Amino acid sequence: MVTFHNWQRDTPREPFTTCSPNLRAVLHYCGERWGLTNLGCYGRRPIRGGTSWSSHAFGAAQDMSYRNGPDRAVIESEVIPFLVNNAETLGLQRVHDYWAQRYWQLGKGWVNRPPGARNDHLHIECTPETWAWDTAVADRLGAPPAAKPAPKPADNAYPGTVTKRGSKATARVRRIQQALTDHGHNPGPVDGKFGAQTEAAVRGFQAGYALTIDGLVGPKTWAALFEG
Repeated sequence: MVTFHNWQRDTPREPFTTCSPNLRAVLHYCGERWGLTNLGCYGRRPIRGGTSWSSHAFGAAQDMSYRNGPDRAVIESEVIPFLVNNAETLGLQRVHDYWAQRYWQLGKGWVNRPPGARNDHLHIECTPETWAWDTAVADRLGAPPAAKPAPKPADNAYPGTVTKRGSKATARVRRIQQALTDHGHNPGPVDGKFGAQTEAAVRGFQAGYALTIDGLVGPKTWAALFEG
């Protein structure tokens, strides 16, 4: 039986030093079935705006984007009910629905309180006991996932050049600003202008992912932003 664990009262430790195999399995299933994509899992950082450890610091949280996948109606009618109704099988203790500004928690049900900034992605959490589960979700359910819809085109390949303060690559900077916003950072307006606020947001993001804190969006920072 899955029981709720408050990761914010815990301290990062072995073996929780990478993304949970269980959450990888759930992400893979949701990707195959609905076209959800990885927005990040492991990142040794505190909660946004606080000092307690985030569940991401244990690899116990997975963010999944549906921006290039199903529309909101499918998220509400299929994806979220699947995650909540199969929480025991999936080993999940929380589901954050950022768009609706609410979260579901094991033993509580739905809580109508914003878990973070409003955006088009979901956040799921596992427990210490379910963290290492690695059985494919389809095998747990006894049925393969349905074919996913054709995703909207998205090119996440590194552009080959570092993007930094003062960059004139407006479209690329706008993508970086939107990705930072999706990850819970504040780069300022998504306007394609790489200024001081965007640089500060990049530095904050890099700190959370144990990257070199230089405010430059090079290949490693780009991969963390767009490939999780």
